[in-house]
Amino acid sequence: MNYRFVIPLSALALVAVSMTGQTPAAPAKAKAGTPARTAWGDPDLQGTWFVLADVPLERSAANAGKEFLTDQEVAAADAQKGLNPGRNARSADKAQDVSGAYNAVFNSVLKTGKRTSMIVDPPDGKIPPLVGGQGAPGGRGGFGLGTAPGVNDNPETIPQSPRCLGVPMPFLPLNTLFAQGTVMQVVQSPKSMAIYMEDDHAGGGNRVIFMDGRPHAPAKAKFYLGDSRGHWEGTTLVVETTNFSQGFRGSNIETYKMIERFTRVDANNLRREITFDDPKTWTKPWTAVVEMGRAPDQRHMIFDSACHEGNYGMTGILVGNRRSEQ
Repeated sequence: MNYRFVIPLSALALVAVSMTGQTPAAPAKAKAGTPARTAWGDPDLQGTWFVLADVPLERSAANAGKEFLTDQEVAAADAQKGLNPGRNARSADKAQDVSGAYNAVFNSVLKTGKRTSMIVDPPDGKIPPLVGGQGAPGGRGGFGLGTAPGVNDNPETIPQSPRCLGVPMPFLPLNTLFAQGTVMQVVQSPKSMAIYMEDDHAGGGNRVIFMDGRPHAPAKAKFYLGDSRGHWEGTTLVVETTNFSQGFRGSNIETYKMIERFTRVDANNLRREITFDDPKTWTKPWTAVVEMGRAPDQRHMIFDSACHEGNYGMTGILVGNRRSEQ
């Protein structure tokens, strides 16, 4: 079961203060028709942002060649979601009883998005083929999913996500039903930025993006959330992240990098565009788009995920591996 608590947003503001030694000034109000600016003149991306709709990462075969759903298709998909009221009663079907162990109190059902895939490049909405005809990704970088041999062998390698030990990158809304990758808060200062991310079963995490022109950390230094450097291109924040301690979809941590573009479309909408580049894994880079809305200032609470199923279950996981060794 998830027990959630409100995170004091004042604590998030302290992240930016500790990075620069100065208190961020109040954002400057934007004139009509112009993007909001901070007191020091940068585009203002601050606030709590949430994913607006449920969109699959890749395009399904049923939607091949179709970039957007029709209004009728969206309405039909939303109506289908309403047929499952959640787990408020036990089921005679054992599989359904287990898979539906969370009722509507724990689920976050988003409306269906019009896009048929988050991936916008390649145009077919699919992740490009792997280099050299490699098999399915998983073992050599993975995503903490426990598919590699021996990954559940000891507490140090058991996946972090079921234990709420930290948000994995690239922080995509891959399962919006459980609010995965759906909410973040941005805090800015002149030389750095902080992005707090909340990801249900994965827990929470703080990204630090340096904006002062410093180079990336040495290649041998690896970080769970990577090493991020940002700069402005017009009103778009461009962030390059390298030095990951784990890959995504089997990427090679030595050559994998992620390039994000954050653009405030208007007062209440933010576009996050993510390009995945690894010449040793994919035949070409690929790009996904996540559209987010801004929560009102008076209702910008983020709830901390503090699930413990994986922690309680670790004894059984390790016992099973010892038995397997025997």
